[in-house]
Amino acid sequence: MFKKLFSNFKTEKELILHIIDRYPSESLTKEYDKFARKEWKEKYYENGIPYQIYRWDSWFMKHLAQTSDDEDIIRALYRIRHSRLLSDSRYLSMSVNKNLPDDIFKYCLYSLDDDIKQLTRMSKVEYKINGEIRNTKIINHINELIAMKRKKKEDKTKDKLRAFLITADATKSVLTGKSIGDVVEATITEDVDDKVLDYMNKLLGEVK
Repeated sequence: MFKKLFSNFKTEKELILHIIDRYPSESLTKEYDKFARKEWKEKYYENGIPYQIYRWDSWFMKHLAQTSDDEDIIRALYRIRHSRLLSDSRYLSMSVNKNLPDDIFKYCLYSLDDDIKQLTRMSKVEYKINGEIRNTKIINHINELIAMKRKKKEDKTKDKLRAFLITADATKSVLTGKSIGDVVEATITEDVDDKVLDYMNKLLGEVK
């Protein structure tokens, strides 16, 4: 009780940085709830009712990762982005913080190189630093990913269609009187792509 009533933390920032520095490997600590002053906690009330985002330090740090406007706190959270204290959010939550410094924004952007859903969330954030430039980068990145996924799907479909047509053509050749052995040898050559062979196996039934 004595420890709780007479905390040495003079500011909320000091307490937050202490938790980040002292407990990065913990996910069930309640240091903020124990030591924060009432007036600090009141900032997180909703309609005068305690909104206990600070009940667990991990909840509170995730909240700060998304909302803090203090660069020291943002950078401290960034340094522990792979810790248990931020294990459920990491840089994913941080990526939608409108106060991100440029270097951390770039890290978040390129770390989400295949997550279109999260990048779309980022595109809706009104970043305070270079907002228009950042938004353009995000949109361009999303468009590049969409184009890459489209190209991959097209290539896969072409391989499947190629496999089907080769198989159909071979079947037609046999039906017109050509030797099965000759048709097989002429169809399955070293020039046939491995992926096409895979799709042909699926069409004909896997070769055990």
